Amino acid sequence: MKAMPEIIKINARNLRKNMTEAEKKLWKYIRRWQILKKQFLKQKPVMVYKENSWMPRYIIADFYCPENKLIIELDWSIHNLKEVLLLDKYKQNLLENIWYKVIRFQNKEIFENIDLVLEKIKVELE
Repeated sequence: MKAMPEIIKINARNLRKNMTEAEKKLWKYIRRWQILKKQFLKQKPVMVYKENSWMPRYIIADFYCPENKLIIELDWSIHNLKEVLLLDKYKQNLLENIWYKVIRFQNKEIFENIDLVLEKIKVELE
């Protein structure tokens, strides 16, 4: 298997350093095995393959629980644009085709009802 391209590592590192306010808030609740003693990683590159080829592609997940193959994505207003929605669906399909579970939350859910968000995450981990 080829090593992860340096540009992916750099992008993931930059995303970890420059988290959105919603990402920072959720991270406070899920880091350090706080939910059901599960480990989460932030801005984790996940390798998938492009459809109809064996070319590797990396998708940087907002949050990732390796034990459960659970990916949490936080969406903000740009994710309402048609082009971004289509790209999100495409990436989610690539991930689900290799047995990852993807759950999505709007940023406003994080700020308005973090307890409900955490309950939904727990349900996916059980």
